Amino acid sequence: MRLFIYVFAFLYSLSFSLMASEHDLTDPNKTLHTLSTNTFERLTSEKDRLAKEPEYIKVIINEELIPYFDYKYAAYSVVGPHLRETTAEQRDNFVDAFRTYLINAYGHILIKYDQQTLTILDNNNFKGKKIVSVPVRMRDNNGQVTQLDFKLRKNKKTGEWKVFDVIAEGVSMLDTKRSEFGSLIQKKGIDEVIKLLLQKNDEFTS
Repeated sequence: MRLFIYVFAFLYSLSFSLMASEHDLTDPNKTLHTLSTNTFERLTSEKDRLAKEPEYIKVIINEELIPYFDYKYAAYSVVGPHLRETTAEQRDNFVDAFRTYLINAYGHILIKYDQQTLTILDNNNFKGKKIVSVPVRMRDNNGQVTQLDFKLRKNKKTGEWKVFDVIAEGVSMLDTKRSEFGSLIQKKGIDEVIKLLLQKNDEFTS
């Protein structure tokens, strides 16, 4: 959960000076700036509604954040080598459950978060690469700095860069989920992990 807090510190703390082309995903830096700016503006404009309808945070995340996340690639990465043992239906079910889990988990944190100061250190060495990391530095009200790295992947068909992993102080979100689900997939199969994700999603809404 600590990792999710770091992830969404990113969204709350950028100023409006970080404006970028609204749908330009051909540059990984612009993807991050656009993601954060659009989400921040939406949270600000919908503040009163969120106070009355906390569940509405999921709508905002689904519309403003998820389009910039390669959640399918992230889900497949979590399954790892076990992916070849799954059916197309199982893969679709896992991706859907994982996507909903991300929305629920991020929303649970984002609805509570206070503003921080954050700096994106643009990575301009991405030409010809398929995966890059963009460093981000978050400073809290006590002056403590947290090191983040957003990993983005370029889709070879669309040319778009999207986030698929976040590393906070050396801890990868994907590696954490692989560790959590990997042994269960190996012992009981992916259907058990899908059930676990669905259960976690139900707990968020209960």
